[in-house]
Amino acid sequence: MSAEPVTAAAWTPARIGSRLRPLLTPYWALLLLFALVALLAPLIAPYDPIQADLEAKLLPPSSAHLFGTDENGMDIFSRVLYATRTDLVVAVLGVALAFVVGVPIGALCGYLGGWLDELFNRTSEIVQSIPLFLFALMIFAALGNSKTILVAVVAIVNIPIFLKLTRSVVQPIKNQDYIAAARLAGQPTSRIVLRHVLPNTLGPIVSQASISAAYAIQITAGLAFIGLGVELPHPEWGSMIQQGAPLIMNGDWWVSVFPGLAVLLAVVAFGGIGRQIARRYDR
Repeated sequence: MSAEPVTAAAWTPARIGSRLRPLLTPYWALLLLFALVALLAPLIAPYDPIQADLEAKLLPPSSAHLFGTDENGMDIFSRVLYATRTDLVVAVLGVALAFVVGVPIGALCGYLGGWLDELFNRTSEIVQSIPLFLFALMIFAALGNSKTILVAVVAIVNIPIFLKLTRSVVQPIKNQDYIAAARLAGQPTSRIVLRHVLPNTLGPIVSQASISAAYAIQITAGLAFIGLGVELPHPEWGSMIQQGAPLIMNGDWWVSVFPGLAVLLAVVAFGGIGRQIARRYDR
């Protein structure tokens, strides 16, 4: 990691654009496609995603139903499009909340150390020691199923990751000469952390944010697969996979394969972007 300080003023639109331009790859195009699908789902979807039609149940893919229909006669293509809204919104909001909470706390812990660092480190370890699905089951049993609760679960799972990563990046930075100069100039701790420390942690943290979004997609789909998350019949990739899994043995593969492919592509997009940012940071 370079010891050259990065100030908040250095992050201008032109500077950010020059840094991101080399990262414009198929991963970004795939993520943009998902974002457009999420925004334009009502315009693209040919059918109501929760409208059942028992006369058209389990129809294979065709020109009338591009991805076929499920056992309730619902159009799978329309449901996959609308489910993109659910899964992406939950993943992005959950990771954004974890970012906003975990990064500042991690920066303070790494910069100040002492009892504050110990307190949040032990708390993070306790949260991470609880199995994900057991933790989610407790939360949903107490508060019920909703998108808001699902976002909170994703955020709580990811906060310790951002906290510990930021802490580990800040600890060597706080001993740099430009940080000592800022202290000698009488700048308050909050200003030093926000203006001099955090801008130098953005590389690995932004990389982790993208990878955490890929993880959040898996969390959302996994919880929905076991019946925790968005209530049926609202479309969600994981619940659609679960619904179609028993039907594969009967040859009705399309019910679960298409939402499964959506999960796979979303994870590949977010994960690929995260790895690209990490490689660029390590140069």
